[in-house]
Order: sequence, then C-alpha cells, then structure tokens
Amino acid sequence: MREHVGAFCIALSMAIVIASPLMVQNSGDAELEEGPIRLEQFGGGGSLEEQCGSITFENMFEYSAATFDIIFNEDWEYADVRAVAWVNETLADDLRESMDEFMELIDPQKGGDGWFSTDEREFFRALASECIEHTLTRIGLRDGPAHRGGVGIDWKNTSWEDDGVMIEEFNIVPPRHSQIRGCSSSIGADCEEVPVIPDSNRNCDTSIPQSDGSDECRVKLWLNATMTIPGVDDSSSFTLAFNASNMSGARLDFTFPNDDGLRLDMWDECEGRDVGLNESTAGGQAPVRGGCIGDGSSSYELITNDDGGLTLELYPNGWSADWPEGEDLFFDFTTEPIPVDDPPQWTSSAPSDGAWFPSPHSGESTWASWNSISTWFIDESGVSSLDIQCTADSSMELTEGSDRSLRAIIPSGDAQEVTCEAIDSAMQTSGSRTWHLGVPFTVSTDSHKLSDPHPVTLTPAGGWPELQVEVSLVQSGSSHSSGITTLSEETTILAPSSDMIPGDVWVEVSVQGDGTYHMEGLYDLGITKESSPPLISISDSMWDGSQWSMQGQYSDPDGESVSFTMRVDGSAAGSVSVSGNSWSTPLIDFSLWESGEHTVEIEGCDTSNKCSVTSQVVNNSILFEVVEPDCEALTCGCDPSLCDEGGGGIGGLLPASGVVSVLLASVAAIMYGRRRD
Repeated sequence: MREHVGAFCIALSMAIVIASPLMVQNSGDAELEEGPIRLEQFGGGGSLEEQCGSITFENMFEYSAATFDIIFNEDWEYADVRAVAWVNETLADDLRESMDEFMELIDPQKGGDGWFSTDEREFFRALASECIEHTLTRIGLRDGPAHRGGVGIDWKNTSWEDDGVMIEEFNIVPPRHSQIRGCSSSIGADCEEVPVIPDSNRNCDTSIPQSDGSDECRVKLWLNATMTIPGVDDSSSFTLAFNASNMSGARLDFTFPNDDGLRLDMWDECEGRDVGLNESTAGGQAPVRGGCIGDGSSSYELITNDDGGLTLELYPNGWSADWPEGEDLFFDFTTEPIPVDDPPQWTSSAPSDGAWFPSPHSGESTWASWNSISTWFIDESGVSSLDIQCTADSSMELTEGSDRSLRAIIPSGDAQEVTCEAIDSAMQTSGSRTWHLGVPFTVSTDSHKLSDPHPVTLTPAGGWPELQVEVSLVQSGSSHSSGITTLSEETTILAPSSDMIPGDVWVEVSVQGDGTYHMEGLYDLGITKESSPPLISISDSMWDGSQWSMQGQYSDPDGESVSFTMRVDGSAAGSVSVSGNSWSTPLIDFSLWESGEHTVEIEGCDTSNKCSVTSQVVNNSILFEVVEPDCEALTCGCDPSLCDEGGGGIGGLLPASGVVSVLLASVAAIMYGRRRD
C-alpha cells in the first residue's frame, strides 16, 4: 500500500498523469468525455478509479518536505486530514516540466510547448481532487488483539470520503516570474504562462518568506480531506499500520481521542515489504509481532496532549537510493496495564531440547534464519529485543549475521552440539536447549546420464536418528518427487524423471523427522538429460507436370522446437514449410536437373542440435524421353536433309546431351540457389 495520506502533495502531478488519456474533446473547450474515463498511461488502462487506486505517487513526484495532521474523531469512524508540502528548487522545475509533457498528451495544441499556463493549472487542479478520492491512504487501523496480519487480513482498510478531498496550490505559475507573459492561445484574456525550463541566470531568493511568492523556485500544496475508518469498534486495543515505502522528508502526526490509560505497547519497523500493506499482509505470511528488524530509517515520538490524548509523531525518512525497497510500520496501542516483565519463553514452534539440525553440506553455513528464530521465543518486549546467545566448540566459529541469522562451520564428520538461550534486557533467561548440528548423509549417483527413473543413493552418517527423506529431480523450476522414504541405512531411491527437457538436472533432498529440524538441500551430481533427435517421416510425394514435392510429419521426444533443411544431391535447395507437426517441401522443377536419379533429403534438428535425416530418390528420366516422329506420316512431307541416317526425323535437332546437362545444371543452381537466400 504505497499510497499514503501524504500523497496528496502530488495531487497536481497525479492529475497530470491521469489526465493524459482523459482525452478531452479538443474543440476549444476542454470538456471531459461522458461515460467511464479510460486511462492507458500505465499500460493496463482502466477507469479513473482503477488507475488512481493503484498508482504510487512517489514514483512520479518528489517533495522537499511535507507535514500531515491526522486527527481521529471521537467516534473513531472518521479522521480529519490536513497536510502541506513544499516542492523547492529543481523539484519545482521537474514538476512544471512533467505537467507540460502530460498536457501535450491531453491537448498537443496547448501542451509540450515548453510553457505552463494558468489555464492548464486550473484543469489539473479540478482533476486532482477527484483522483485523490480513489488513492490508497497507506493507513490501516484495526482493533482487537495486536497482530501483523495473515490470511484474510488486509491492512489497507481506510479510504477517502467521497467528495471529501480538497487541494490547493501556490506558485505553480509564479505571478512574479521573470519571464511570465500572456498566453499565446487561451480561451480567457487573463491567462498567463511561464517557461517550464528556468533561465540559467535566475536568482532563487529563498530568504524571502514563502508566502511572498517572489520566484519560480518553490511550489506549495495543501490538502484537506476526510478519511473513513471501518476497523475500530473498541478503541481500548488497536493497531495502527502505516506503509512508509519510498517516503522521505515527511512528518505525520496521528492524534487520537482522549482515552484514559491509552499507551503504546509495541511497535515494529518491517523492512523489504515493497508491495506494501495491501498485499504483503493480505493472505500472505505476516511477520511475527515484535520480530521485525528495522533499519532505523523511521522514528517516532509519543506526545501526551493537554487534554490527555496521545499524538504519535512519525518520521518516515527512507533513503531514496534504496527505493523501491518497502517498509511497513506497526504500532500497537492498548489501555491494559503494563505487563510484568517476565523472562522470555520458548514457544511450541521452537526445536525441542536434543533436536537435530541437518545441513546439506559441511563448511560455513546459516543453520537458522531469523524468520525461524523469531518464532522460537515470546516476550512482552518483542523477540527482536532479545539477545540470542549460543555456545559450541570453538571449531564451529558460531556467529550472528547482520540479519540476526545464526551461522557456523558445519563439521563434515560427527554432528557437534550447540547450546542456545534467549536473554531479555533484565538479564532474564529462557533457559537453554542443546541441539546437534551436522551433515546427516552423503548423496551420490552411479550414472550421470539421466534415466527414468534415476537412481540416487543416500548414505547416512553415524549417530543420526531415523530420518524421513524425499528425493526430487529438479530442473528449471519443475521437480519430480520420489515420495517419502525412511532412511536408516544406505538406500538407493529411484526418482522419476519423465517430461524433463535436455540439460542439467539437480537432486533435491527434503528431510524431516521426530526431533529433527526441517532441511532442504540441493545437490549437483553432474546429472544431464541428453536430447533425443527428432522423429521424421514421409507420408506422401507427388508430381505436378515437371514439378515434384513431398510432405510428412515430425515430432521431438523432448518437446523441443525443430528446424528443417532440404538438400538435393547434397546441395541445399529451398526451404521446408512447417505447420503444426507437418512439414512439406516446395515444388521442385526437376526439368532443370540432369536426367537420372536424384536424392532429396530432409534434415530436422532440434534446439539441442540433435538431428535426423529422411530422404527419397526421385527419377526424373521420364521428363527427358523423346518420341521421334515418322517422317513419312507427316502431312508436310519430310525433307531428307532434316532426317538422320536412320530417318529418325527431328531428333537430330537436339543438342548434344552434354550441353543439355550443363545448361540444366546452371539454371537449377541459379533458381534454387536463390531460394536459399
């Protein structure tokens, strides 16, 4: 949920973006088309509500500073929002330039000319309020026991009230701009415009009060709006969630109604949640309450007001170099008394004492991630505040990573013991548990050429308990599992490999068992699926006068694409047409070849360069048979000078066969050689 309550400050910019395809009727007046407004600038199209409800403001616009006051009403059904943002120096220039570019998409006769006018400003101002009504607020508010979401929970539950948004701007068209002029074309005589690219000699006198409006180096924006809150029936316990993705230079003051004893119980700064509250906590895996490890980019202060109410002053200030990395903030409020500081406790999700931690390989490795560790303990201060201390033989070199994961040198021989406990700020301990770390088995195969099924051998290491293993052959995101097998001695498991494509194949082994921590290991055993050549058959051939062709079917056992080459007597001659699983040759004019037998070959090669050849012999002699006429039977008589000694008629007019061969070969080479190009 990247859109937030402060996103108003790009309202004008937002209007620009949404306006591009609103395509007004360009007949002088800029009237919007009736019916649903379609927007295409973000690639998917959609109505005004669809587009404004999904866009991220900060991707288009950056403000220098902004403040937001969110004041919750006594009934917790609404909040009044008042905000102001400043856009200074080059950011103001960027805003005007963007507005001019988007105006060109709306009306090429007015926009894109390097000038921005008061007429254009009014158009965007009118659009902005309507657009903001559909944007996400970035705020979630839910009552009840504190939590961080999960299946069926969408923290994006607040919205802007219909017709409850008003925006104003100051100085987008500076009245004292050094280059301000009357508009070159306008429907109003009082129109003025300024260049969007500033003069290199301009003087931004920032010492003059901003209310003076003396130069073009600053823009100021205001928002007044009403936010609806459907999630609070009992304000004695609630969670405020806020998505701070891509925000910096902002301050947000959340003022709550006076509720005796209301206090902040816990807060979380959860990093990397770039899709925001609307997806990352709706139907997905939610973080453990108190288990997030923040980067310190957001901070807060809690103020007690004169009337006894509380104000949460929030300062999200992410580093722009990290965008679009996301961040979700959670604040748990309650009126319950501060709990007794009890020692941290192990949870039912934690590995039991004496558990086994299998590792796929020996050497330096992460044997427990923070996502897992954060579920092992519970403490009223949050698990992220606990000090997780582990001890083991010095050869294991136990360390804690920057992400609070636990690392060690995993031994290649017998498993080694490691003992861990959690200690809170009062030096109270959860009590220790001892586990075993090591490599439970070796994985091997007696064949590097993939078979179906393929044998994979697991050889257990000594001292490990009985394990439940599942072996899979993995390739390009797909896998073929053997099913679960009990491993207590050396076992060869046959893993299916049907439908795998040619290329490298990896072995994945999943491990579970009583008192055994779950493990998944990926192993490269040098297994390769070899490609099989395509299958090619001839179904038919035919003559059409002196032209001949043939056709057939093909398939590839591995499902790879197949390309074809045609050769006549070993020389490439024309291209093969393919349709579905059928192929066909072009018409070959065999009157251009020498009389006799000719071999037509069709070669099909798959993407692994495995090829098959099929061929057919074509005898074109019939095309060269000559029937000599009987001179005496000719009605015109027979000139003896035209007859050979045997009275063979006109056969003597034919050139020598050697000359014919040369001519035909030359013509064929020219014609079919060109077809290859």
